[in-house]
Amino acid sequence: AARGAAPGLVLGRWMPRGIDLLLAQGAITKTGAAFLPFDWDAPVDRIATCLTDCAAIGLVTDETGLSRGKAIPVPHHNAGTLLAEGGMEEAEPAEAMPDHAAYMIYTSGSTGIPKGIVITQANICHFLRAGNAVYGVTADDVVFQSASVAFDLSMEEIWVPYLAGATLYVATPEVLADIEKLPALLTEKKVSVIDTVPPLLSVLPAELPGLRLLLLGGEALPPALVEKWTRPGRRIFNTYGPTEATVVAPVEEVQRGTPVPIGRPIPNYTAYIVDENMNLLGPGQEGELLIGGPGVAQGYLARPDLTNEKFIANPFREGASDPILYRSGDAVSLNGEGNIAFHGRIDDQVKIRGFRVELGEIESALVDSDDVLQAAVVVRNDGGMERLVAFCVPEPKAIIAATTLREELKRRLPPYMIPERFESVPEEPRLISGKTDRKALKAMPLSEAIFAAND
Repeated sequence: AARGAAPGLVLGRWMPRGIDLLLAQGAITKTGAAFLPFDWDAPVDRIATCLTDCAAIGLVTDETGLSRGKAIPVPHHNAGTLLAEGGMEEAEPAEAMPDHAAYMIYTSGSTGIPKGIVITQANICHFLRAGNAVYGVTADDVVFQSASVAFDLSMEEIWVPYLAGATLYVATPEVLADIEKLPALLTEKKVSVIDTVPPLLSVLPAELPGLRLLLLGGEALPPALVEKWTRPGRRIFNTYGPTEATVVAPVEEVQRGTPVPIGRPIPNYTAYIVDENMNLLGPGQEGELLIGGPGVAQGYLARPDLTNEKFIANPFREGASDPILYRSGDAVSLNGEGNIAFHGRIDDQVKIRGFRVELGEIESALVDSDDVLQAAVVVRNDGGMERLVAFCVPEPKAIIAATTLREELKRRLPPYMIPERFESVPEEPRLISGKTDRKALKAMPLSEAIFAAND
């Protein structure tokens, strides 16, 4: 606060996973300022772009971050120095108002520029209360904190336990790197709640006898995973929610041997399923999901055209408590039980490791390479594993080198946005409309050479 943090302002936060990161998050929140979180392995250029876009007043980091981030054009603050200065016990919490920003998340942008989503105090405070009215986390629980702090699932994973008075067991990078030892460690720490993406759960090699609550989101939940982890006395929830609607909108407790829907809206949220002409659809009819309620964000920072496109006036309920609806871009339908079933994206946005990715941003970065004339990126499911594959048309006389492209992308994009394979093709398949035929790319045979992400 002495360095200018106050309601209505933004501070970046770039630190490795651990207790100090959570202390910094809590400290920024107490000043009333909004925090903008970055993954520790995020590229410096991307951090600088986001901080400049939101006119952040500074970046809270550690000694390593001070060295790595010298080129980031905002004041830098050493979290360790701030903590050592003390004075917290005298600081009064700032009088942030419901409409003040609580945090910001930057997601991938189709034009190659990340877009900032502003989540208010009212948005997140309502979600925490409404979400836990469904989940039932208590002060006796120990919650495993493993999500990336740049992923809004971490808001649920960290702040719901705070609200309930539960204990957080914070996973260091070393803990997450040793999957074989993780079950024994979680059992030793008496972890009773895990809130994660399905891929992490799928690689755990052993049962967790003390686990009573599983919250799974970020990606589609395979029925086989529900089958594997169902136990008497354990509750498993499938959660769904875009960042623009504040973490989770519908949720469903899932059972073994039944379909896995994304469920019904949490308290005070609403959901509508519409066709391309905004007509409401009945059960069994597939359309776009629109979300309303107190979790719907104000829009995208300084992007009025995109905000007007995705955040629309509610045409169905004049004067209702959900005047603004968010167009999710997700294809869904209503099943016979009144639950929402998820069918995928209606556009080119995908989810990888729980992160939403605009394929256009990766394609834009690839085309900026001197060797790439055109690029199309798709998610392929080869051998049961979803991965990003880039199909690149080379410039005349150029050669597509996976190693070179990967190094160029690392300077611009976070690791989860870097394709695992790069395929050189003479031309992109096209639809009659002229658009890239992504279905053809998903079915196209790949070359024998395998370029893994860690090559």
